[in-house]
Amino acid sequence: MVRRFLAAGLIPAAALLLAGAALAQPVEGIPGDLRLDQLQELGSHNSYKRYPSAQEDARLLALAPQYRDELSYGHPPLEAQLALGIRQIEIDVAPDPEGGLYAAPYQMAAPAVREAMMAPGAKVLHFPQIDTESHCLTFRDCISILRRWSDTHPDHLPLTVLVNASDFPPIKGFWLHDAAFDAASLAALDADLLAVIGRERLITPDDVRGTRPTLAQASHDHAWPTLKQAKGRFLFVLDGNDHHEDLYRTGHPSLKGRAMFGYYPEDAPEAAIFNIQDPRGNEARITRLLQAGYLVRTRADADTKEARANDPTRLNAAVASGAQFVSTDYYDGVPNPQGLAYRASLPGERKLRCNPVTARCPARKP
Repeated sequence: MVRRFLAAGLIPAAALLLAGAALAQPVEGIPGDLRLDQLQELGSHNSYKRYPSAQEDARLLALAPQYRDELSYGHPPLEAQLALGIRQIEIDVAPDPEGGLYAAPYQMAAPAVREAMMAPGAKVLHFPQIDTESHCLTFRDCISILRRWSDTHPDHLPLTVLVNASDFPPIKGFWLHDAAFDAASLAALDADLLAVIGRERLITPDDVRGTRPTLAQASHDHAWPTLKQAKGRFLFVLDGNDHHEDLYRTGHPSLKGRAMFGYYPEDAPEAAIFNIQDPRGNEARITRLLQAGYLVRTRADADTKEARANDPTRLNAAVASGAQFVSTDYYDGVPNPQGLAYRASLPGERKLRCNPVTARCPARKP
């Protein structure tokens, strides 16, 4: 009888121990019981962008020579970035609800490319007619690449994707169209995500908010999923201007029913993720946001300036700030025809680590 009683008491304890051990199992070498806000990762900026070809470089020199230096960077294909360990990427999207708005550079391309550029739906490029070369020309193409890679690497850390929505108003003598995201074209981005990535593979505002009244409250409660819970999934963030963000939350309080998070003020019920472009001088604000449970994205370099000067000051500030996402154009593996020495990484030449500001990180084995 005593043995039976003890055995009955040991079963739930053993189950709890097994559950805890499973949760703590590492995901890509990071403890699985850490939450998403307790991770720090190196990400790529304008991840879709090819290094300018000779033809595009000539176009830059002819049309916008003042921007040539700052646009002389690029990335390997998305699959190659993921293979290198990048888990935060950025895709610039341009509105094209009727199709064909950005097709001019592709008039002599293969039929499939011309067809894709003429079809309705968001296109992926940096700036019309000047900086257009991309590893994937449409939003659907880009996220299809991500989904295929994920399907063959199901135990990956969650992929965070910044969806940088850009409007292109007319420029006299250069760009004649008025291309701007409206409510319908933003909703179309959600529809693409649901169709290509699938609801079950998304980490959405609804998932994080749960039964709490607002998304901001969920952030304050540190309700982000653990890495074990989030592995193999995607978190998308609408990286737009204030008008885009307002359109996106209209009719969707706390982003209810939306596929993406967004950038909102601290006093907004939708607040969850912040974009602080330059960490220098913003260290105290970033620390306060992290302590409040928010996610923060910042940049290690911009416009090739730090790379050309081989200046790690901004990188060091970004890493030390604890911001969960540190975007760069210069990690090991990027095209480097200029032979620049500058390279961005987290300490130990890593791209991922336990966040030393938001988590108690175990000592790293030598």
